Amino acid sequence: MMANDLYSQEAKSRWPKEYEISNTKLSSLTKAEQVELFQIGNRNIKQIALAFLSNQSAGSIEVQKLVSEHYQWICNFWQPNKDSYIGLGSMYVEDPRFAQNYESQAIGSAEFMFKAMQIFAQEHLSN
Repeated sequence: MMANDLYSQEAKSRWPKEYEISNTKLSSLTKAEQVELFQIGNRNIKQIALAFLSNQSAGSIEVQKLVSEHYQWICNFWQPNKDSYIGLGSMYVEDPRFAQNYESQAIGSAEFMFKAMQIFAQEHLSN
């Protein structure tokens, strides 16, 4: 079984409802739209890392705009509430598979993103 298959199985078992919603949304996109969607996500990770490296505050207007864009990007897959969005941010720090997306850009940027996501969730999301 390939890594993506393992991740799919894990997601399906841990979050069955969200997995189904995400799969339905993703499969409704063309291959080109899927590629573009993932490019947007990768660009956001790089922008967060640059903000971190330039010593911006996690609560700054610029960083919160990037987190808002991240939240909107996530909503292409599922719509997290406050707790689940904070939980996702915690996975970016605690799960090495997620952390590497940020840490490969700048060591410490996963924790920075988590802090920024907590601020965004507290200010903009409800349960």
